[in-house]
Amino acid sequence: MGRTSKRIHGKTELQISSGHQRLEKVRCYKAGIYARLSSDQDEKKNESVETQVEIAKKFVADWNQNHPDKIEVIECYTDLGKTGSNFNRDAFMRLMQDVRLGEINCVIVKDLSRFGRNYLEAGNYIEKIFPFLGVRFVAVVDGYDTGADGNDTKQMASEIKNLVNDMYAKDISIKARTSLAQRRQEGSYVGGPPPYGYVSVWEGKMRHLIPDENTAGIVRHIYHKFIETESYAAVVNELNHRRLNPPAVYKKNGEVYCPPDVVYKGWEKSAVERILKSETYRGTLVQGKTSITAKDEKNRIRKGENEWVVKEHTHEALVDEETYKQVVQVRQRLQERVESHSHPTFGVPIEENIFDKVLFCGVCGRKMTRNSYVKKYMDGSKKRMDGYFCLNGGASRVECCPSSNRISKRELADILSVLFKTELAASLKRQKIYLEKGKLFIQQNKKKLQQKLLSVRRMKERLDSEESSKYEEYRMGNLSQKDYVAYKMQKEGKKQELDKQEQQLLQREKDIVRNGEVYLRAIRALNKLKKGTVLTKELIETLIEKIYVYPAKRVEVLFTYADIRMEKMVEE
Repeated sequence: MGRTSKRIHGKTELQISSGHQRLEKVRCYKAGIYARLSSDQDEKKNESVETQVEIAKKFVADWNQNHPDKIEVIECYTDLGKTGSNFNRDAFMRLMQDVRLGEINCVIVKDLSRFGRNYLEAGNYIEKIFPFLGVRFVAVVDGYDTGADGNDTKQMASEIKNLVNDMYAKDISIKARTSLAQRRQEGSYVGGPPPYGYVSVWEGKMRHLIPDENTAGIVRHIYHKFIETESYAAVVNELNHRRLNPPAVYKKNGEVYCPPDVVYKGWEKSAVERILKSETYRGTLVQGKTSITAKDEKNRIRKGENEWVVKEHTHEALVDEETYKQVVQVRQRLQERVESHSHPTFGVPIEENIFDKVLFCGVCGRKMTRNSYVKKYMDGSKKRMDGYFCLNGGASRVECCPSSNRISKRELADILSVLFKTELAASLKRQKIYLEKGKLFIQQNKKKLQQKLLSVRRMKERLDSEESSKYEEYRMGNLSQKDYVAYKMQKEGKKQELDKQEQQLLQREKDIVRNGEVYLRAIRALNKLKKGTVLTKELIETLIEKIYVYPAKRVEVLFTYADIRMEKMVEE
């Protein structure tokens, strides 16, 4: 067992003396009882949290009668429907918060499996965290008590139990997933609380939805009102005017209407929209849209539509097909109307990000992020302002880029204009010569490669012709089998070599065409620069390989083709 801390949190020690007897220390523990009901829906394998709490309380009562140390139950912490595979549970987190505050220094559970089924994490809490915080841990049924004498010998037993619990959790997780998939395919409702307008009933191992007589009519009214008004707001306003409780409140208290003396928590557009979008109300179950991980139940992974399980006619529909289709059409019209509305940036569309692929932070190397907004002037005119910044720059969580790193598009364009004039001055003057020589270079090299390819292919043809004659000699007995086999092996070696040469020549031809196109694009880009053409994405990516921006608006530019590289290409 892990080392026990000498610190004592909230623990009272009383000295009791009787005559000449030696002083004894009496400890008073402040206990928190923890109970968990598994997310496994097989109730036969799960004891209620009330039973777990009673077992823990009985242990406390028996202990206080038979031991000088006393235990006082401060609070009970219960997690309902929570997996034991991880410790990210609301009640458990509250328990640990109270432990750290010193309000709890004894944790009591019915057994180790109720505490958790993750072998490593459970062992970490029991053997390291609790001893360090001076917390006594008791698993009643397992007879495990870190405050009782002789528990060092039980460490092996607790580790074995935790390992078994961990293996059980993994096994039950696989079985649960398989069972869920099977029940979805059979049309059983496997979600949490039933959707607003329905209640769920069990028929054997199948869970079905049936209309809720209290709210089914409200759902139908929402559909018809939406078709009539073509407005989410109109539906929401009417529901709120009638003080109908929204789904979350109804699920909590079961009251359809909010009493006058109670603060009303009204409907929102999102709740109405969810009802109008759900295919559940037309009698169709769409399940398996998301999955969760054992590490974090709140971390849901959204699946693709091809992985969803869709079953029609699984339960009674609250609206007919025609009504549902009308709602779909109205929603589409509203969406089109919203998209056509005037926006603050209307008339000033966002421009193409011309530096998208070439702009990087010079400090951390991260790609720069564009920030685009519309500035409105006093005369009513508007102008779009673009800039770039490093997401890491100045962020305290990232040490590699401690300073803020920003630059506006205008500042960057001005810097590049100067660089183009200085760095590419010679190229700008000789761009016509480069263009002519480049075209000639490409044509000449393609011609040379084609001649070499023709030569290689003719040699392959001669080998094939020679093989035919050798085979005839072998068949007529003029060539021995040994000599024919030796010839075949030699011929195959030559053929493989020629095939290799052919593939290399074809690849070189592709490279020349590709590099030639890049080269010619660079020359044409130089021509556009000479004519004063506005910077474009194509021009930037043609002439520039990378741009590094540093704090204080310092810029480093790596050109795709410098003067020397152009000269080298046309001189080869």
